[in-house]
Amino acid sequence: MTTTPTTSTTDHGLAPKPPGPGGPAGPAESARRIREIWASVRKPLFSVALTLVLGFGIVLLVSDQPLHAYEQLFVANFSTPANFGNLLMRSAPLLLIALGIVFSFRAGVFNVGGEGQLYVGAVAAAATGLALPGLPGPLLIVACVAAGVVAGALLAWIPAILKVTWGVDEVVITLMLNFIAILFTSYLVANPLRDPEAYGATSRMLPEQSWLPAIPGLPTGNIGFVIALLLVPAAWLLLFRTVWGADLRAAGTNLRFAETVGVRGRREIILSMLLSGALAGVAGAVYVLGTGHRFEQNFSPEFGLIALTVALLARLHPVGVLLTSLFYAAMLNGAAYMQIATNVPRSLVSLLTGLLVLLMTVEVRRRRRRGQAKEVSA
Repeated sequence: MTTTPTTSTTDHGLAPKPPGPGGPAGPAESARRIREIWASVRKPLFSVALTLVLGFGIVLLVSDQPLHAYEQLFVANFSTPANFGNLLMRSAPLLLIALGIVFSFRAGVFNVGGEGQLYVGAVAAAATGLALPGLPGPLLIVACVAAGVVAGALLAWIPAILKVTWGVDEVVITLMLNFIAILFTSYLVANPLRDPEAYGATSRMLPEQSWLPAIPGLPTGNIGFVIALLLVPAAWLLLFRTVWGADLRAAGTNLRFAETVGVRGRREIILSMLLSGALAGVAGAVYVLGTGHRFEQNFSPEFGLIALTVALLARLHPVGVLLTSLFYAAMLNGAAYMQIATNVPRSLVSLLTGLLVLLMTVEVRRRRRRGQAKEVSA
């Protein structure tokens, strides 16, 4: 029987439900939905608030400008169009990988291989761009993104097929594949893709027609964020307004029962992992085409791990993922501004991230134990 993340068993008030006494648009129904939404976001918001309070206490100990440090941590992201564009581009890979994690976790599969899927998607996009320099811009961009999709999906397919065929633990396999993927891309960027004129492990520069167009008014932003943003409502519709989404969530809640009533649960596991890996591959392609314009071996500040936290903090809901990815991107970028303007090291953000992960883990385990206690009492 598949292991199910406890956070995948609710729809957070946004799935179709019978209307209340006040009707679909009545005050009673609206009040009920507001209560349900508040119940789903109350604990994550408390975790974020507690983390920021603890972080401020640490800043008080190491800096004589604590307010200015926290101002730089968040407000500086919006101080100039360039900073705001950087914020959007930092949030794009987090948003894409976290959306993929939502699908896999909703199906009851713990995909922690986002980092490896990101890397193979990025290197596949870079290799495609370098191999097809004669294609016109739009076709080359599509080909590079498609290569990233295929590479990420293929890497995610391996643990999925092992899980449904032989019951192999997907957490172990996805973690191992992260190392394999990073080492494989390291070999590629040090040999066939290497730029002999560049310092460090980087590929040759991609053709300029493969670069993603910029967002008007944001010199450091490009349509990679727009792509990620458009996938948020698409993911919500797919999860909560389609038969396949209902089957996927049913398989993630109780695989045996779902298969008893006709849901092909094992197929849903494979499809959810393929989609999860594909979205991580898109994240890698978007970075290469929009930000780096080449593959760089150390381009990711552990986007895969951070996206895992983003998805859990958002309670595995696509709309929540958008908000939490922006929050994390603001912290990641703001850390650099804070270190420049004050004497607070940017490693403080790593500490805050760790605290938030700890609080969310405690909350998930507490709810899991409460759910198990209810099952025993029933």
